[in-house]
Amino acid sequence: MQAYTQGLYAQSHMQKTSDIIWQDKQHQVLFEVLDQIADGGGGAMVLEKLKYYAENHFAIEETYMLKLEYPHMDAHIKAHDQFRHELAIMVENGNQYDDRFARVLSTFLTEWLKRHIFGIDKRLEDFILQSSEK
Repeated sequence: MQAYTQGLYAQSHMQKTSDIIWQDKQHQVLFEVLDQIADGGGGAMVLEKLKYYAENHFAIEETYMLKLEYPHMDAHIKAHDQFRHELAIMVENGNQYDDRFARVLSTFLTEWLKRHIFGIDKRLEDFILQSSEK
């Protein structure tokens, strides 16, 4: 399993995700937590860590969007809400936390996060970088 996680996930959090330092650092931590899930370490505790960290990250981005009157704010917050919902379903749906579940959950959330970061977050990043609030 170690080779599996190194091949799939190590690349995801080794590359820079944003020119905004706080945003990039938070993305890196999210990928690290997903790696922990894939490795099966921490069980339900690491899932709580992911929920907590993702919620804090989303709150910071959403605060920036509100403060800067980001024109695509509704769609971006809707994407955050989708992540919250999908994570809640996978975690709270009575799934047995075993290696298979950990891999499925980690793969799903990692792919979602990559699409989000290199898609909708890039538009927000560009908007923030053009503002006086970085």
